[in-house]
Amino acid sequence: MKRNPLTALAVVVLVVGAALVAWRIVGVSAEPVHFHPAPSPTIEAAKCTADVQLITTWPGGFQGEAKITNTGTVPINDWYVQWNVPLEAKINQSWNGTWMQSGPSVMIHAEKWNKVLKPGATEVAGFKGDAKETPTIADIYCG
Repeated sequence: MKRNPLTALAVVVLVVGAALVAWRIVGVSAEPVHFHPAPSPTIEAAKCTADVQLITTWPGGFQGEAKITNTGTVPINDWYVQWNVPLEAKINQSWNGTWMQSGPSVMIHAEKWNKVLKPGATEVAGFKGDAKETPTIADIYCG
């Protein structure tokens, strides 16, 4: 004997419909249920101040320091200080932080051993470089 798929579907629809009617008759509310998931925790943006200055200069070179202070209430992981110098200025060494440079943009970021900057804490990283003239420092950012 072959079963007709439409007949089976009709039986399922009737059974489900009867169950819903019975559910409504016994007083169970059919009002829609609204789920309100807990809000996602917010992550505070890094709050910091930074200063980059030259400590000494000589014909063809310079030495400076980049200082970052965590002014927020949570630690900053993998902190960085970024600034711009003239195109001809080239950083070639740093300490207490790892340097990188792309064109005029210079960045010093945390080492593995000092990557967490606690609230209120300050980290100072030094750097040396080469330039025909004493470089200017502009557009200082931190994070």
